[in-house]
Amino acid sequence: MIDLEKLETFLTVAKHGGFRGAAMHRGLSQSTLTQHIKQLERSLNAVLIDRSNAVSKLTTEGQALLPYAQMLIDISKKASDLFRRSSLTIGASSNVGIYLLQPYLKEFQRRSGVKLDIVIADNTSIADKLQRLEIDVAVMEWWDSRSGFTASIWRSEELVLIVPTSHPWAGRSTIQLEELDGIELIGGEKGTGTGRIIERMLGARDLRINVAMQLGSTEAVKHAVKAGLGVSVVLAGAVTDEVLSRQFNVLRIDGDTLQKDIYVIHRNCTSADSVESKFVDFLRQ
Repeated sequence: MIDLEKLETFLTVAKHGGFRGAAMHRGLSQSTLTQHIKQLERSLNAVLIDRSNAVSKLTTEGQALLPYAQMLIDISKKASDLFRRSSLTIGASSNVGIYLLQPYLKEFQRRSGVKLDIVIADNTSIADKLQRLEIDVAVMEWWDSRSGFTASIWRSEELVLIVPTSHPWAGRSTIQLEELDGIELIGGEKGTGTGRIIERMLGARDLRINVAMQLGSTEAVKHAVKAGLGVSVVLAGAVTDEVLSRQFNVLRIDGDTLQKDIYVIHRNCTSADSVESKFVDFLRQ
C-alpha cells in the first residue's frame, strides 16, 4: 500500500530539486524527508531519487512515478473535499470552452459563489480526464456513451458555412445542399464530430465533400478563410464577432439546418444536491 504522505514528500522533493528546499516547504526535518523517501522506495522496490550529487535528481523510475503520484494526490484531495465542496473543475472541448460556455461560467459563479477551475482541451482528452477523475463535469461536442456517466443535451448549435469576402458565394445568405457536392472544405480540430454530421447529411442524398486541409482549431480555420484559402463549416457561435465586423460571410443551408448537439456529462453517482448537479441544472435551465 502506497502512503499518500510519502508520495507528497516525493513530489515536494521533485519540485524543489532537493531535500533542503523540500524540508523548508513541508516544515519537516531533512532526516524525516529522507525516511519518507526510503520508505516509499522500499514499498515500490525502486530507487526514485539519485542522491549522489548536491542536487537530487529523479531516477528513471522516479520520472515514471511522477505523473501517477500527482494524480493520486489530486484525487485524494478531491475525495477529502467531496462533501464540503466549494470548488468545481469543469472540462470543456475547445470550441465549447472558447466560444459558448464563458458567459454561463461567469453567471454560475456569481450566483453560487463556487470557485470554478476550467480545463479546455480536445474532445477526447476531456472525456479521458473525466474518466480519470481529473474534472468533475464535462461539456463537449460528442459523447461516446462510457459507462458510469450521465450525458444530456445542453443545447443544439447551428453549423454554418463561412466563405471569404472575395468568394463567388459571398453575396449570398443561403446555399442549397446540392451545391456542396464535391466541394473542398478546410477542416478544423479532429474529433469534434462536425465532419460526421456533414457526411451523414450529404450521404443521405448521395453527395460528397473533401477536406482540402486539416487545421488544428477553429481559430486557425477562421484565419484561413479570411485569408481566402477556402471555405469551412463551423459552429455559428464561433463566428459571431467576425460576422458583425464582416471579416467573412456566413451562409446557412437552405431548408436543411445543420445542427450539432452539445452535451453536458457528469458521473452517475453525483448526488442531487452536489455542486456538480447544481451546475448541470443551471446549464439545462
